[in-house]
Amino acid sequence: MTVLLVMLAAVMVLGGGGYAYSRYIAGNLGEDPSRPTPAISQADGMDYVATPTPVVFAHHFASIAGAGPIVGPVIAVIYGWAPALLWVVLGGVFIGAVHDYLATHMAMREGGMSMATLVRRLMGERAFMAMMLLLVVMLALVCAAFLNLSATALTSMLPFDRLDLSRDQHLFRVEVKDGQEQVVIGGIASMSVVCITAAAPLVGWLYLKKKVAVWKCSLLATAICAASITAGVFKPITLGPNVWKLLLSWYVLIAAGAPVWIFLQSRDFINVHILYVGMAALLATLVVAGLRGASVIDPIPAFNIDQGTQAQGVFWPSLFILIACGAVSGFHSLCAGGTTCKQISSEKAARQIGYYAMLLESFLAVCVIGAMMIGAVKMDYIRDVHPALLGLKGSNAVLGFAMAVGNAAKVAFGVPIAAGALAGMVLLEGFLVTTLDTAIRLTRYLIEEIWRAFFGEYDLFAKPVAEADSRRDWGTGEKTPTGAEGIPIAPSLSESVPAPAFPTATSGAFRWLLMLLRQYWFNSALAVGFMLAFALTEKGGQIALWGIFATSNQLLAGMVLALGALWLLRQGRKVWYALVPAVLMLATTVTSLVLKLKEFASGPKASAPLLAADIVITVIAVYLVAAGLREVFRFYRSRERNPRHK
Repeated sequence: MTVLLVMLAAVMVLGGGGYAYSRYIAGNLGEDPSRPTPAISQADGMDYVATPTPVVFAHHFASIAGAGPIVGPVIAVIYGWAPALLWVVLGGVFIGAVHDYLATHMAMREGGMSMATLVRRLMGERAFMAMMLLLVVMLALVCAAFLNLSATALTSMLPFDRLDLSRDQHLFRVEVKDGQEQVVIGGIASMSVVCITAAAPLVGWLYLKKKVAVWKCSLLATAICAASITAGVFKPITLGPNVWKLLLSWYVLIAAGAPVWIFLQSRDFINVHILYVGMAALLATLVVAGLRGASVIDPIPAFNIDQGTQAQGVFWPSLFILIACGAVSGFHSLCAGGTTCKQISSEKAARQIGYYAMLLESFLAVCVIGAMMIGAVKMDYIRDVHPALLGLKGSNAVLGFAMAVGNAAKVAFGVPIAAGALAGMVLLEGFLVTTLDTAIRLTRYLIEEIWRAFFGEYDLFAKPVAEADSRRDWGTGEKTPTGAEGIPIAPSLSESVPAPAFPTATSGAFRWLLMLLRQYWFNSALAVGFMLAFALTEKGGQIALWGIFATSNQLLAGMVLALGALWLLRQGRKVWYALVPAVLMLATTVTSLVLKLKEFASGPKASAPLLAADIVITVIAVYLVAAGLREVFRFYRSRERNPRHK
């Protein structure tokens, strides 16, 4: 019954609190449904494509959710399920959803800008380059973490004696590995991934090019999902982890350069049906198990702070870092400013997608915590997810989640543990690959922006003067931006400089180099290369990579919230709902970065790649905070010099 009370309270806070709070923020932002969005005013059929809100919501939710709201809570419940639950629910409403909505709204109002380009406009060229470097490093860590988790999920084998299977069963293939019988689970998810990816272009062509009704495409997508899982049961694909890493790398390399409707939108649209059905099934499992009042023997306690500290470090900041995406995630701002803002057809949709998609992700994290409450056997959980506490190696959060879902399904419906474990594995894998699609494309966008920043004075990269003159539309659409009460906003002294009227002509080898840097496939290859640099060389373990990824991810969230506060300040609007969570997240993440410096420099978790990433991220964080404070002081000095602005 405890899990039912937990779920009910979470729904009330996330639903009721989120609805009221989002409307308050929308009023403060000046939401205008009649105002044309970049998807309409800059439509190009490639990146800027006005798309039905349900389709964009599906793409956005599938992209932002990833493994975060699943793997993060699975790792973090070592501190007990109660602290994890409180952070997810309260953080989701007051920090995560605010961050996502604000990022989506800013990017949309600024013409489909990325967060890095907005930094350039508000804080100057140096801050822009620092943010770009931070984003590239962070996205490389995101992609590496999810690539490794994908390979783990696609090749997972679960111990036969833990799956409640009869010896004469023929549904799952059994292999002997290291002298122990193992059930092949990941191969089923592998076939599902292949089938969904192959069908994606057809679905995209139907709903976007042929204008087939979304509900009809939804029925087709549901059939494709069912067929893909059925095919996986009868013909599972079994390949090694490194083979899957390379195959997935080739796929995202191709997808990152293709029009968004071919793979990115359409694959997310198909796959989100698995996610929706999986979440509904997980919720039903929790409700039935709660009504039955049953749970496994030796469950995870509500509070387990001491053991959590031994496994992952001090409660603060560790817990608030490990649950990266269930409560707040900086990666969401990249989705908002990279692909989502270019597809939204109205400003009202920005709130429906930005704020509510985050609440849905938080609710997914709540369901995961509920599954761990009633389905995780404490000692088995520690052996799977935190083996270092037992003097063992080989952490596998994917296995920990799958086993918890399998046990919960047995408690609720009496089905074999293997059936629930398979469902959990397919659900998790669906989130993982969709995030890889989006993250690599976003990295490509960032790399292209870096080249434009470095080589904007040359003819191959310079924009027309009319296009480059961007001293307009600071959220107002006017040449002279005004605040909430019509007060003129002082332009930043470090505002982006327009492209030269007469760009420098290029020739020879240098021109060939610039032509290469303009190719989307080259920049996509760079993005994939950065991902593999961490994924194939990292030796610190799955949780070590997750820790630095989550820290950089939460740091970016703090940065974007602070950027949002500066953006609001320059328009004369209220800033407290962005500033307060920004300060909290920056304090948490900078503390975590400092603590991890020693961890990566020496001891069993030593890792040169992660140490280098930690140092780079820490230096950039300090610089960007200082640059932000400088702009705030400039703003107030400008107002003091002009009495009318006081």
